[in-house]
Amino acid sequence: MATSPRTLVDGVPLPSEGAAGRLSDDKILEHFLDWTLEQGFELYDHQEEAVLEIMAGRHVILNTPTGSGKSLVALAMHFRALCLGKRAYYTSPIKALVSEKFF
Repeated sequence: MATSPRTLVDGVPLPSEGAAGRLSDDKILEHFLDWTLEQGFELYDHQEEAVLEIMAGRHVILNTPTGSGKSLVALAMHFRALCLGKRAYYTSPIKALVSEKFF
């Protein structure tokens, strides 16, 4: 019987589950990078740089072409926020993106 792929949050103590201690930024980064490798993702240079900044607690604006991996960087940001019991916001020009992709 095939097993389901590991999700990003599998095995991570989350504040919402009453975890005794929060993960350090280094552990959050390590878990995220391990998960990306398991999924077969190889980060582009701009993704790696942005993820490192996010995991260091810095704000990031990533302006790269469509299809260059911004969503994976956003996932890293949301994962860090989840691990720390914080909120995260992600904005995207949906109308422009849809127009660019489909029309």
